[in-house]
Amino acid sequence: MSDICRPRPTTACGCPTPVHDANQASNVEASGRGTIVSETFNDSPGARMARYWNGSATAPWVTLQDRLDALLGPPGLVALRQANPKAGEHVLDIGCGCGATTLEFANLVGRSGRVLGVDISEQLLARARERVVEMGFSQVTLTLADAGTHPFELESFDHIYSRLGIMFFATPVAAFANLRSALKLSGQMTFLCCRTPAENTYISTAVQAARPLLPSDAMPIPGPEEPGMFSLADPARIQHILESAGFRDIKLQRHDESMRLAGPDGAVEAANFSFQFGPLTRVLNDAPPALKEAILGAIAEAYRRIEGHEGIVVQGAFWIVSARP
Repeated sequence: MSDICRPRPTTACGCPTPVHDANQASNVEASGRGTIVSETFNDSPGARMARYWNGSATAPWVTLQDRLDALLGPPGLVALRQANPKAGEHVLDIGCGCGATTLEFANLVGRSGRVLGVDISEQLLARARERVVEMGFSQVTLTLADAGTHPFELESFDHIYSRLGIMFFATPVAAFANLRSALKLSGQMTFLCCRTPAENTYISTAVQAARPLLPSDAMPIPGPEEPGMFSLADPARIQHILESAGFRDIKLQRHDESMRLAGPDGAVEAANFSFQFGPLTRVLNDAPPALKEAILGAIAEAYRRIEGHEGIVVQGAFWIVSARP
């Protein structure tokens, strides 16, 4: 029986419990997917990604969830509206994080539909579970898994969607082929991904300000074939990966978004925010306090130089990609 069709467990009060499916814990332990626990150390790209998203560096994605949703929600909603789910449909939300898009889909498909949210981060899913309980959505299931390898039920979803959670597959052709097999023949995949670093100043401004203060090898630039925020920046690469995975009717739409990091005189606030997200978290988590303070000052100064009458407003540049199986 599929995740989205399995009867939901309830609490003592009869409320639906939005946890992983009943077999998930044993499946995770047996397969090694979506968990950082292993008898032997695994240093594969997927394992490193799982360790990162279950570590302290990504805790702010939970504690500052409301602010992140305000920042990333608008471009994500544009992609979500393009998916255009209907009541009663089944949706797979890849990299669902703290659940903002999963909840939105649950509203749109209603009680007669089903939404499966998948993420590799237990701490983000824990917050998503809380939000599902608050909303009382019995049509939502959350699963800790690597969507690139998880054995979804074949041809079971009307929509597959991701808001900036689909650029991290170590073997993207195989991962997208796995997702395609989960789509109904009439279904559609829609996702939002980043264009180039230079276009995405909401990330690159802080990185460029910090780089002179870091060792030359502290922030290695991933190659074009490696997982990362910008692994799908090249439209030709997107086209090649999706075609190789068996998708058709592939469409790419440019979307630009003004992203407000802080109001007037908010350079330090914006710098603190940037400090906790993106590439810098990978190198600053264990940095000495003096170095952190110097980098924070450099980022704040960079934001002061671009501050306008609305505060610190930077640019987000995205692809909205759609494809059919």
